[in-house]
Amino acid sequence: MKEAWLTGLGFGLGWLASKTWSDPGCQVGLMIFLVVTALLVLVFAVAVTAERKRDDGPEDPDDKDAPS
Repeated sequence: MKEAWLTGLGFGLGWLASKTWSDPGCQVGLMIFLVVTALLVLVFAVAVTAERKRDDGPEDPDDKDAPS
């Protein structure tokens, strides 16, 4: 049953893309949508994979190795 849903979804999206691509006004909207989506995916990927500053918690006043 899952394959039927995926096939139907693929057919529907293909039909919608063919109708969208034939209309010049929709081409602009499609390009804006694709660019915004790509930018959001890029920002999400950078946010997930970016190195974060480690927070080791409060410093221990009894730590002998800490620089004074």
